[in-house]
Amino acid sequence: MAYSDEGGQIPYLCKAEIAKRAEELLDECWDGAFPINVETICDYLGVAVVPVKGLVGALGVDAYISADFKTIYVEQQGYEDESYRYRFSLAHELGHLVLHREYFSSRVDGFEEWKGLVLGKMNGCVEFQANYFAGSLLAPEGELVGVMNKEFGGSFAKNCWNKSHGEFRHILYEARRFFMVSEQVLARRMCDVFPGAEGFDEIAGAIR
Repeated sequence: MAYSDEGGQIPYLCKAEIAKRAEELLDECWDGAFPINVETICDYLGVAVVPVKGLVGALGVDAYISADFKTIYVEQQGYEDESYRYRFSLAHELGHLVLHREYFSSRVDGFEEWKGLVLGKMNGCVEFQANYFAGSLLAPEGELVGVMNKEFGGSFAKNCWNKSHGEFRHILYEARRFFMVSEQVLARRMCDVFPGAEGFDEIAGAIR
């Protein structure tokens, strides 16, 4: 479905399709090493990363992508710290590039303005898609399943509740470090990848 200025339509994408688009990008440019180097992916796509001091205070965002999709401006502090939030912000903006670039209207000065003025109620859908893309890019399903099954002795879904609370927290902490994602991102990815297990609200609480 093509984007229409009048209708403001962005195609619905299921989670599987979004994850597939992230996996396709990884297939093109990822060397298989973890944590995934998002800046290398930016280089591959010809996207410059430019730190800006006080970006959050000025605009209320950690990052945004330019209207020509060639530059991602990021909060300088996160850039210098190479924080988990910075990595996710880069991956999120790449999600906009991969998923939404063809629907962007060049008649609007900036991508953020386009989302606010044209999309209206669809802005939440666009942000969800970019967030899901970012999580899928940083913690791909296959690798997440492999890490969790190894740490939990075979099947995470079957064996996770056999661990003590302390063991559980330690394993999840190590998984966060392996993928270099935040507690919230890891919890969301685990809920998506292991839908058959029960009590995932407890997982989110255990990670924090």
